[in-house]
This record gives sequence, structure tokens and C-alpha cells, in this order.
Amino acid sequence: MSTRTPRELIEIYWDEVYNNCRTELIREVCADPIIRHDAGSITPLSHDEQIERVERSLRIKPYFTHRVLHADDRFVTSVWNMDSMDGKGVKLCGIEVFEAHDGRFTRCWNSTYMKGFWGEDGDEFDASKLTAPPLLETTGEITAQWMERALAAGGAVVPQLIAIEPKVEPIGHGTSGTTAQVHMGYNVGTVTAPTDVIAKFGRTKGVSPGRSPGERELLAYRLLGNDASFRKPRLLFGEHDETGLTNLVLEDLSDRARPGDQIAGCSIAEAGAVVRELAAFHSAWWGNGEALANEWLIRHGEMLPLYELGAEKLGPWLAGRIGADDLALVEAFRARAKDWLAIAPSRRTLIHSDPRVDNMMFEDTAEGVATWIIDWQLPAAGDPQHDVAYFLSGSVSPDDRRACERELVADYAGLIRRAVPDYSDDEALESYRRNIVAGLWLTVIATAAIEQSEHNANLICALVERNCAAFRDWDALNAF
Repeated sequence: MSTRTPRELIEIYWDEVYNNCRTELIREVCADPIIRHDAGSITPLSHDEQIERVERSLRIKPYFTHRVLHADDRFVTSVWNMDSMDGKGVKLCGIEVFEAHDGRFTRCWNSTYMKGFWGEDGDEFDASKLTAPPLLETTGEITAQWMERALAAGGAVVPQLIAIEPKVEPIGHGTSGTTAQVHMGYNVGTVTAPTDVIAKFGRTKGVSPGRSPGERELLAYRLLGNDASFRKPRLLFGEHDETGLTNLVLEDLSDRARPGDQIAGCSIAEAGAVVRELAAFHSAWWGNGEALANEWLIRHGEMLPLYELGAEKLGPWLAGRIGADDLALVEAFRARAKDWLAIAPSRRTLIHSDPRVDNMMFEDTAEGVATWIIDWQLPAAGDPQHDVAYFLSGSVSPDDRRACERELVADYAGLIRRAVPDYSDDEALESYRRNIVAGLWLTVIATAAIEQSEHNANLICALVERNCAAFRDWDALNAF
């Protein structure tokens, strides 16, 4: 009997072994063992093992056809489609390369199987036909197909993602979920869709009652919109479920802006950029009754138990690293916090509530440094000076704050007057003093919720020192 060629072997393998279920022919067409090559490993399969593997797959009654078949005197390549004949509609496609010696297959290289048939002329990729992706627990579960579906669901014009999975790099300290930078490649030359995004996944309840931080952040991004008049990342995809699990995919600013460092603090120039951006944000929502009535906005009064819990934890955790005088101020404000919370602000707008410098990114432009505001997990309706005082009391060194704060508050008031003509410098400064406690307020609340790590210890110590210095400078307890 003449030796079978590689082409003859592949026709028997697909048409007879699989399509006609003649698995015993494996003993004629395959070596014993045949070596299967997968990514990073090989697997020798004896005749019996190969027959058992094929018979398991025959349960769905697969029917194989070649889309491309190419052979020489040693190798054969099959680009195939598979349709199940059991009525369940399973369709797969793949590529396999076989090597033959002496009339038998000795080696096989398998690509990953894919759902569906190989595309044909006219089958252009249509992202609008993709369904929304399922919610994921962690960013480590992100795949190319998931990201493809997420971007399409968010309205991006997305070409098909390359088969190689995206590179997912965790960033941040994960105090309210997992955050990662995701790098992607596409199957086209010209790409207008994002190649890098930020993914934020989580379900924790965080430092505020009610909705999870991620859910509230998603609602904030939806409210603010992607055409905001101030700098913030664009929301590319966002969804949540009833358990509080939230998946956010956001514009990645890292190629144009640098993150703020809360422990190091920021410069006076950077502080000015933040105050200007806060003014642009506040002006956009000043007096907007419909937006300020949203039930999902946080209410600072509901966070009082968390302040009390944080005050109880602060001393035992950081004894010896925070001065006794500063701990005494934490307790003094604890006794007066209700009075501060009870003040009804005469000016109301949408506020960020947590505009620390590590919730900012800084971009160097031709006009000077500019700021992008990120991390919208604690939006509220309140006095705009809450944000300004909170930022300056915690993100700038005491000496730099003293040198610039009055001028920056006046600059802020001037910017607001473009939309609110009767907002005076004096009113702004009085409100700033009344809200200088906002920094210490949320620092202590954060102590109740965050992990007691060395990084977080350094963070809280830096904040308490700056917050308390501002507290004393403005005689805060006598400001309300």
C-alpha cells in the first residue's frame, strides 16, 4: 500500500474520523503518540487517548469543512469551520497545522478555537451588533472581547480588537475596588477608538452610606456628561447591578497628565490650577435645582457616625505619629460637628466633596499648568467653598497655603462672578473660613474605612497635620 500524503491524511481525519465518526481510523492516520502543541506546552497523546478525546467531541455531532486547505509533502494546514449537527447551533472556527512522517501525523499545532465561522467578503465587523458585556468582579478578568463589547456599549466607534488579550496593569491602592490601566491593540491600521483606558471595578460600600462608591461615581459621570465645560475624564462605559458591583471604563489621561501626590502635596501653581477648575465645575451647576435634587448625592450629615468611628480609630492606630494637640482638635470638632452640618448654605451647587490633590491630574500646557478632576465617588449638593477649603487645607503645605489662599479664594470668586455677579470676595472668604473644617472632617471619616497600611498611615498623617494647621489658622470652631 502506498504511503498517504499529508493532504490525504487530513481529508480522512476530518471527513471520516470526525464527520463520519470513524474514530478507529486514528490508528491509521496518527502516530502513537502524536504530539499536540499548545501555547507553552506539548502533550503526547497515544492512539487510545486521541480516540477518547475525539469521541468526547462527537457528542455535539460536529461537521467540519475546510475554508482553506494547503499541503506540501510534509505539512498540511487546515483553516476550518465547524457546525454542530445536534440542533444546538454551536459554530466554531480555527486553524490547525499537522506534520506527517511515513504516512502518519506526528505533530499538531492548535490555535485557540473561536465562536462562529471565519468571516467572508462583505462580513465587515459591526460593533453595533455586539451585546453589552457582563459585569466583572475584578479588572484581572478583562478580555479583548469584554473590552470590545464595553466600548461598543458606551457608543465608541470600535474596530475589532486584536486576538491578543489586552495588557491590564493594576494602579492605585485599591481602597474602594480595583483600578487598572488597560492597553489594547486593533486589527486595523487607522485607529480612532481608545488604545488605553482606565477600568475601575468594585462593590465596596466605602466611606458613605447608601450606594456603593462605584455606583455613585457612575451616576456622577452620567450627570456631568462627556461634554462638560471643565476638565474631567470621559466615561466610555459604565454599568452596575443591585449588589453594588460597578464596572467603569474611563478615558486614560496618563499620556498627557501626571497624577497628584497627596503625601507630597502640590505647588502653589498647581493649587491655582485646581481652584480655577473647581470654579469652572461649580459655575456649570450653580443653583441647578434639578441636578441638586438627585437622591443619590451624598448627604454629609449621614456620615457623622463615620466621623465618630474614625476619631475612635485615629489615636490607637497612629499614636506617636500624630501630635496630642492635633488629636485634641479632632475631638473638639467631634463635639461641634453637628453645628457645622446644620448650617444651610446660602449658595448651593454640585460639589466634588473629595477634591484632594491625588484626585487631580496635572497637565503642562502652553498657558501653564492645567488640572483634570477625577474620582467622583462623593458628589453632593452644597456650599462651593467646601471644595475649595477642603482642597487647600489638605493638599498644600501650611506655609504655601498661608501664602496663597486669600488670593486664590479671591480669584475663585472673580471667576464665579462671570455667572453669579453678586458673589463677592468677602462672601467667598467668609464661607471659606466656615468650611475650613471640611478637610479634617473627611480625613477622619476616611480613617474609619481604609486599610491600616503603611501607605495609608503616611497619607492620614500628612492630611491631619495640614488640616489641623488650617483649623488653627482660621480659628475654625468660632467660624460657625
